[in-house]
Amino acid sequence: MAGDIEAIQVQESRIEDAALKAMPADEGYELFEESTAAPVSAEAGKAVLRKLDLHLLPLMCILYGLNYVDKVAMGYAVLFNFRTDLGLHGTQYSWASSMFYFGYLAAQYPANYCLQRYQPQRILSASVITWGILMIAHLGLKNFAGLMVVRFLLGVAESVVSPGFVLYTSMFYTRREQVLRTMLWGAMQGSFSILASLLSFGLGHITNTALKPWMYIFLVLGIVSILTGIGWLFLMPETPNKARFLTHEERIIAVQRVAENMMGVKGYEWKSYQIWHAIKDVKTWLLLAFVLFTQLPNGGLSSFGSLVISGFGFNAFKTLLIGLPSSIVSAGSMVVWGYFSMTHGNLRTWGMMIPLLPAIAGIAAVYGTSGTGANKYGRVVAYWLINSYAVTWPFCLTIVGQNVSGHTKRAVTNTMLFIIFAAGNIAGPFFFRAQDAPKYVLAITIILVCFCISLMCAITLRWWMIRENKRRDAQFGPVESMQDKRDGMRLGMHDKTDLENPDFRYVL
Repeated sequence: MAGDIEAIQVQESRIEDAALKAMPADEGYELFEESTAAPVSAEAGKAVLRKLDLHLLPLMCILYGLNYVDKVAMGYAVLFNFRTDLGLHGTQYSWASSMFYFGYLAAQYPANYCLQRYQPQRILSASVITWGILMIAHLGLKNFAGLMVVRFLLGVAESVVSPGFVLYTSMFYTRREQVLRTMLWGAMQGSFSILASLLSFGLGHITNTALKPWMYIFLVLGIVSILTGIGWLFLMPETPNKARFLTHEERIIAVQRVAENMMGVKGYEWKSYQIWHAIKDVKTWLLLAFVLFTQLPNGGLSSFGSLVISGFGFNAFKTLLIGLPSSIVSAGSMVVWGYFSMTHGNLRTWGMMIPLLPAIAGIAAVYGTSGTGANKYGRVVAYWLINSYAVTWPFCLTIVGQNVSGHTKRAVTNTMLFIIFAAGNIAGPFFFRAQDAPKYVLAITIILVCFCISLMCAITLRWWMIRENKRRDAQFGPVESMQDKRDGMRLGMHDKTDLENPDFRYVL
């Protein structure tokens, strides 16, 4: 790593301007060169930030919320004779739950490659419209084979969303601002789960029609998804320098703000050497381990959470309503953590650690009271606490969005990350064996162990980044002057990785 940084050092300056000018530059580089060496004024920066939030966040929140509830809609449908109507038996429901992530896994490399090489705005729009059509296609399903095909294609269609959102957030916001924005759109998982549960509760009461109750769930979500995809195409800008709702001067400020991340804005060249930079980076593997051991539980809880609650002794409608507070825990935790991370800074890795503690306590309580005749409402409260782990996923994404520089390196890191994400969600449902229903003691035990291992991975990641920042300060000196920052910004605008940029410091 030290060799990567030393390779670009010069005697008089950290940057050789002539060499950099010969390199391909990012989108918006011309606007960056129009900016001054002085930092953006607080007033001007806030004015641009308000416009970005107003135009970007509403649609991002809607799309990400739909992305989550569409993938877990089968968990609502299963409460209304979905398995019986399709003739599912044995482990077929588990396979159908996992098949989504087989498609998600298979599409990760092409998805991230396309996001890197082409316009992410159009790719995301096509993705949303496609998965909306696939949601409606559930209405025509008659058997297990058809369900497997649709679920696989749904995973392919949704594979670009999370990496695309990491890309979008890093293109338009500073590193300090990204945390709260990521938490806001990440909180839509819990918020839309509440809406989807209430929607399913209402739709489940529709009887004596040509469509069965579970069909209405897929129909409504599919139509809303298609409309959202069309809105995304026409309303979302491609990059800050092409945002039509900003004036020319505001676009300069928007580009300069993002350049301060030392990660560039958006490049379209695929640089193969950055693949090796992603592979040899220690934090890549710590993140992969963390994702694996949080997504193994997620895969099972997403598909079987409602069945676990019903196993406490509740009917279908009460299960939907009793599950709502767990979504409130998820969404509320994200907003609270996002706010504190923005106001206090350097809470990203803490946000990967502390939310695991109530999750560990909750799952341990559910495990410890299994078969004891404990009050079912007390067990429900313990189960609600488990969902606090959901906040760790957006924080993990902020680590990639803010600490992995180099467009190809970030795309490869995202590819590896979401492959592990998919693998964990594929394996997770199989911990919930049919013979263990309704208590699922084996699955609950495995989830408890996974959460504990995840906690250790997050602690190690924080320690490693602190140590690396201290090493760089000792070797190259702290980055304090605006000129030092400007040099690092220019390297970022020329698509240098965090292993190459001596001014780059990791945010914790």
